[in-house]
Amino acid sequence: MKTMLFSIAVTLLFLSFFASVVLTGYLRNIARANNLLIDIPDKSRKFHFRPTPLIGGISIHASILLSSLFMLFLIDYKYDFQFEGLSLSKQSELQAPSQIGYSKKLSIKTEDGNNLENFRLNILPQSTLDVDSPSYDVNFGSNSNDSLNITKVNENVFNVTLPNGEVKTFQATNAGIVELGLSGEKIGTPFVIEGNSNEFFSFSAFSAAFLVVSLMLQAFILLDDAFGMSASKRLVVQCAAALALILVGDVYIEDLKVSFLGINLELGFLSIPFTIFAVVGIVNAFNMIDGINGLCASFALLALGALQVGSGFDVVNYSLVIAMGSIIGFLFYNLGFLGTKRRVFLGDNGSTFLGFLVAWTCINYSQSGNNLIEPVTCLWIVAIPLLDCLGVMVGRLLKGILPFSPGRDHIHHRLQELTQSSSKTLLGLTILGSMVAGVGIIIEKSYLSSEASLIMFLIFSFIFYLGSGKLFNPQKTSQKI
Repeated sequence: MKTMLFSIAVTLLFLSFFASVVLTGYLRNIARANNLLIDIPDKSRKFHFRPTPLIGGISIHASILLSSLFMLFLIDYKYDFQFEGLSLSKQSELQAPSQIGYSKKLSIKTEDGNNLENFRLNILPQSTLDVDSPSYDVNFGSNSNDSLNITKVNENVFNVTLPNGEVKTFQATNAGIVELGLSGEKIGTPFVIEGNSNEFFSFSAFSAAFLVVSLMLQAFILLDDAFGMSASKRLVVQCAAALALILVGDVYIEDLKVSFLGINLELGFLSIPFTIFAVVGIVNAFNMIDGINGLCASFALLALGALQVGSGFDVVNYSLVIAMGSIIGFLFYNLGFLGTKRRVFLGDNGSTFLGFLVAWTCINYSQSGNNLIEPVTCLWIVAIPLLDCLGVMVGRLLKGILPFSPGRDHIHHRLQELTQSSSKTLLGLTILGSMVAGVGIIIEKSYLSSEASLIMFLIFSFIFYLGSGKLFNPQKTSQKI
């Protein structure tokens, strides 16, 4: 099973990569032919050598959507659509299992191993007051109107009510499933049931909301790329997008899963404001780190990969695999692997989308009932963009400069001055980000607590700012870009 899941993940990775390469080239040609979304270099703030299309973010997003559609046909899944949003109250764990279906492709074989039939089993738990005798409605295949009802009698025995009303009793044994007679005797030959695929792909209210909201947010920021927009308007739109996703998707930061002095830091009524603050912060961190070719996309790729590793390669829906393949396809253009004349940029719409994607993936993974990853580990995963953003904004405020003013005071600008090379700067920061994310994941997988991880992250943050001050000249005046 794990081998099959891995092969599917690799297939989707290559599929999304090639989709991104094709779409980026196609959109690049459209932009150049119609002179749309073209970044023009100038001597004061843009140092690239030729007009460059800002369509990287659009191509990544389009590739993710297209590859997700391909996935519907590539993977043998029953797609479960659950729209339970529009509520600010979290569902209890006791209610959740009764509202979630289960689908699996099965093979029924006789005891000697002969394959009799392959079919899909779709199960929906019924609401029942009898906890010891749960009841399930079962149908075979997505289009079947005839369903069974299975009721548990005891640990290994269950009754099956057929569509015609007839009731049969079966027992689960080591040899397989065997029918029982009225006196409890075994009838016929045991059947062996084998699973052929993983569970259903859940397309929830959050998934649908993210799809719609991220498209609307990126479309709005496209106006900034085309005509320019004030920082205050961008912030308002980002806050509105985050709030919309919270209201519809019913996902937000409810518990930091960290306690001090025996007090668990649950946010309560601060959950929604804190979530908006966190999302907008990460979005702008990724937007600000987009100062040299490949840096923002590489940090997004790093974050998504780290979330995969930290969650134990939870590829059941493959969404992160598809996103990673799409980003890699863009990087082939952005880094000039396909020729410097074919280079494209993310644009503000692209960096905003990648930040939005990383932020909500972190929130969804850290706040899910499956506890895929600890919230504090997400800080390690986005550490470099986040710390750079906070340091730059605080530094500008202390100098009396507006925090969103342009300036060459980011870590990548300082490293460029030190190394005289964009490629060395990109490689160095990517390695640093990978090491920091790796440390966070190792801490989570170790015996250390979330509290210890948070303390160690604060120590690293202090070292990061201290090292930056010693490595670079803090007295040097920022240049406008």
